[in-house]
Amino acid sequence: MNENTIFFGEAENLAGEALKVNADGAAYLVGSSCEECNKRVFPPTNVCPDCMSENLTALPLSKQGTLYSWSIVHVAPKGWHLPFIAAYVDLPEEVRIFTHLVEVAPEDLVFDMPVEVRIAELGIDEKNHAVKSYAFSPLQPENS
Repeated sequence: MNENTIFFGEAENLAGEALKVNADGAAYLVGSSCEECNKRVFPPTNVCPDCMSENLTALPLSKQGTLYSWSIVHVAPKGWHLPFIAAYVDLPEEVRIFTHLVEVAPEDLVFDMPVEVRIAELGIDEKNHAVKSYAFSPLQPENS
């Protein structure tokens, strides 16, 4: 598997080109960096939201960040796993990511908790195929 290929079998990848997998199978996210004003954004875009420049380059983002805020979601479209934790994660590149949190109980969450990106199943589609995307989970001690 190369870093441009994500094979989920019959699963649907919600993140599109924003989610990549490197040679060892680890997930990472890609944003955009404006060459004119240095604004960094996620997901990737063709136009800078600050200066409207079209001179942007792909920006591989850090796999680790810190938990900024979260909410427990109890109502969602058909097929989503409920309840789930919706959150904002801050990355070192000064990018804030809207994401799901997985592999953690809500009562264990704390502000500025270190987290890392991964691929997670978020639900199932109408054909009973997994719907997968990026999510974050607490950073394991061996990875910090």
